[in-house]
Amino acid sequence: MRKILKIFVLSALAAGIFSGSASADPFSDFDTYIGNSAAAAKGMLTPFAEDFGGLIGGADFNSGRALGFPGFDVGVAFTVQAKPNKNNLLLKNADVKAFGIPLLQASVGLPVAGADIALRGLTLSGLSIIGGGVRCPVLKSGALTKFIPDVSVSAFYDVISYDYFEGSHMSVDVAASFDIPVIKPFVGVGLDRTTLEIKGVSAAVNGVDAAISKPRYTMGVKFSPLPLVYVYGAYSVLHGQAGYQGGLGARF
Repeated sequence: MRKILKIFVLSALAAGIFSGSASADPFSDFDTYIGNSAAAAKGMLTPFAEDFGGLIGGADFNSGRALGFPGFDVGVAFTVQAKPNKNNLLLKNADVKAFGIPLLQASVGLPVAGADIALRGLTLSGLSIIGGGVRCPVLKSGALTKFIPDVSVSAFYDVISYDYFEGSHMSVDVAASFDIPVIKPFVGVGLDRTTLEIKGVSAAVNGVDAAISKPRYTMGVKFSPLPLVYVYGAYSVLHGQAGYQGGLGARF
């Protein structure tokens, strides 16, 4: 129980860290530190894309249980990375510490194979992320089979636009959870593929692009303090870096 509470508290603290980062816009110095050499810019853009993709992919799941028809889920999810990876000089040179993004999300169950479709997005400080995905159940517990985990697979695609870069994010995930009363633990693994291209900086570096694929691992807990309402917190290894996730919503 202490470990569960610790994860939740750390995620709540991460939400506060994110709030400060969001207001300061951790990506605002991108044009300052990217430089005017195409080769150097590409080398700096790749680790930046690695970190950026983990923030989006961190919102992919908070449970292994698919909604099923006619289920509906709406809420907000946030992901915070504790610090930039050691090669992400764009953020390190800008003295960025913890940084993150939130995403508004909505999912609905389809009357086909128990699958869900999800839409998500963000518009904040010049950053726009619009995406969606599909989640399909592999195992689903029931009234008489509470001892088996819920397992699902999912895939997402997101379009990224910012003042100084644009691109896309793709991810695939496998998540598992136990549908027990009040506290619902979950774990999962995902793979993020992030592609970014520089724009709006200078003729020397505009058009430089980079792409990178990295795995992500998550362990968390979900609480249902009220009927239909949930909150969750999680610890993740985001492409080798410590990260925290959290969110709240309503599930019908």
